[in-house]
This record gives sequence, C-alpha cells and structure tokens, in this order.
Amino acid sequence: MSEHEQDPPDVALPYEGVRVLELAEGISGPYAGRWLAALGADVIKIERTTGDPSRAFGPWPDDLPDDETSGLFLYLNGDKRSVTLNLETSDGREILRELAASAEIVIESFEPGYLGERGLGYDELSNDHPALVMLSITPFGQSGPNANLPATELTLYASCGQMWITGHPDRSPLKNGGSQPSYQAGLNAFSAIASAFYGAIMHEQGSYIDLSVQETYAAMAEAFHNRAAQLGIETQRSGNNLNALWGVYELSDGYGGICALPRNYPAFANAVGLPELQEERFADAGQRLINNDELMALMFGWFIGQTRQGLMELGIEHRVPFGYVATFEDLANSEHLHSRDFFAQHDDDRAGSLTYPGRLWLSSGHDWKMGRAPLLGEHNMEIIHGELGYEREDLVRLRELDAI
Repeated sequence: MSEHEQDPPDVALPYEGVRVLELAEGISGPYAGRWLAALGADVIKIERTTGDPSRAFGPWPDDLPDDETSGLFLYLNGDKRSVTLNLETSDGREILRELAASAEIVIESFEPGYLGERGLGYDELSNDHPALVMLSITPFGQSGPNANLPATELTLYASCGQMWITGHPDRSPLKNGGSQPSYQAGLNAFSAIASAFYGAIMHEQGSYIDLSVQETYAAMAEAFHNRAAQLGIETQRSGNNLNALWGVYELSDGYGGICALPRNYPAFANAVGLPELQEERFADAGQRLINNDELMALMFGWFIGQTRQGLMELGIEHRVPFGYVATFEDLANSEHLHSRDFFAQHDDDRAGSLTYPGRLWLSSGHDWKMGRAPLLGEHNMEIIHGELGYEREDLVRLRELDAI
C-alpha cells in the first residue's frame, strides 16, 4: 500500500468541497477528472446504463474480461462515484439537471450539440448557476467543418501533423505508441479547468471551455508548423537518427543513443576512443556533416558492442549525453522513480493489488490521493436517493424505465 492510502493527507486537498460531474468517456475527459479527484474533488461519473466503453478494454487480471476489472478503466477513474443515467429519457435528463445544480464543474465528451439539443448545454445549466465551469472535449472541437466527425487514436494522431514526422524517410508515416493525443488533451483539460475555476472563484463568473484533441496535439509540433507556414518547407521524416550524433542505435542488450551538440564532440571522441574520431573529417563540425554517413557507420559498429549500463556509466564519466531506451519493466523497477514515490498501490476488491503511475508533481503544500474506481452504478442509491431525495420506490421505477 502507498503512503497516500495508509495515511490521510495532513492538509486539505486543493479541490476538497468541489463537485465535478463527469459526462465523459474514453481517456481524455476521465483523465482530467482523475486528477481533480486525486486532488480532493467529489467527481460523480455519469455513465450510460451499459457503462463507459473503456470498461471493455484490458488488461484484466488473469486475462479474464470483466467490466469491473478493466485496467484502463480502473486507472482513469480512481476515487470517483458512478451514477448511471440514460439521457434519452426525461427522467435521466431531470436527474442530471438536479446534479448539475450542485456542481461547480462539468466535463463532457458528447458529440457537439448533443447536450444542447436535450436542454443540457452550458447555456441551460448555467442559467441559474452563473459560476459554473463546463468543459467540452471532442476530437475536433465544437465548431468548424470537422466538428462532428468521429475519430480514433490513429486518426487523431494522423490529423495533427505528428504522424507525418514520425518514422523513416523511405517508409510510411507511423503512429506513435499508446494514446498520447488523448492523455495530453486530458492534461490540457485539467489545466483549463483549473484556470477557469480560479476565475469563477475570483469573479463569480464561470465559463465554457471548448477543447479540441487535434489542436492540443498539433500545438506540440514545435517549429514544424512555422517552417511550413512561413518558409514553405515541409519537414520530412528522419527515422531514429537525425545525424550520426543525434539518434538511436542498437546495443548488445537493447537500444541506446546519443543527443550531442558540436560542443560535446571532444568529450564524445575521448569517451568512445576510436582513433578515427580524431581525424579532421570527423573532428571538424563542417566536415562531420559532409561525412555523416561514414560516421554513422562507425557508430552502428561501436554501439552494438555496448551495454545499456555501460553506456550510462561511460556518459556520466565523460559528461557525454548518452542514454538507453527504457522498457516498461525498467520503469517499474526504477530505483529513482520508487525513491520519489512515483508509483501508487492500492487493493481493489475484484482486481486485486494494483500498481499505477502516481502523482504528476510533488508539492509541499498538499498531497494527493488515489482510491479504487467505482463499480457501474455503484452510487445510484447513495446519490439519487440519499442526496437528491428520491424514494427507493422511485429508483425501482427508474430502473424499469431504463432511466438509470
């Protein structure tokens, strides 16, 4: 068990007393909600009666699919409460309005226009609640010709320019690993909510935030946009090696590489120890560019004889920017990450003992928390009956009508 679960924080968490309605599915919105919950917010996750689709994604304990033990869902939804609502029913919509009246923040990821068409848009929900902060997170935003287009992680990556610059120059563009656009959009959503909520506190005026996943990731393409827009130069893929001294090579036990500037060359040549590196064709920066292919051939031969640990030790000794490509097993066993309490552990009644990446930062002013994710509709009775005042008989009727 982590310290975060064994010992409650000694100081109040930043979002204690703040209620968040999360009408978001998948990764981006729930990831933003995850950090609000970790920092103390009461996050009520509104799920369709069949559950967030992320419940159907593994990994699962013992590779046995179970909606309540999805590794993805459990990671994204710790410390939230789950209420199931069918917003296609008038009862479901009414319950949502009642919950929104007590919330400071709403996160949603429906197709643009969906909530507004059902009287649940920002204009309607903020009518009697002017300090409400509402964030919509969709693939392409709420406006523009592509607003209503669906998207997958692959199409998002392809639409933002990042895929064009990923891969080898003589091969097709490649998608990067994982779901980076969605997670980055989730972090942007968390930041946008924090800023808007601060404004609501200071000025008693909420705001509506329209966040596009495409724009989030396209903004990370650095100078590539400027080169195309201002200079008319289209950046091409460079593979794993921008040049001989800036790239990735195969080692005897994995992969490693170097990211060296011209000023690093003398130390690099001394560390590697190949006599050819002292020759003018490589020692001179201008000649080095002309003879890059020859230098790269030397580097392929040298790196393959190195180990990951040996490469790191050599780099530290000579102050050369060597490094190795860490695997996820490396991260899980990292002495450095464990020394900083990066990983969080907790026990789930159904999934067992779980270890996840932990907090995003260390703070002297507050801690964070991460409990288990909710079962589907686990808090229907607690919230609809206990907090909104519906009778138990009402919940039976609502279930029969498929409203909850």
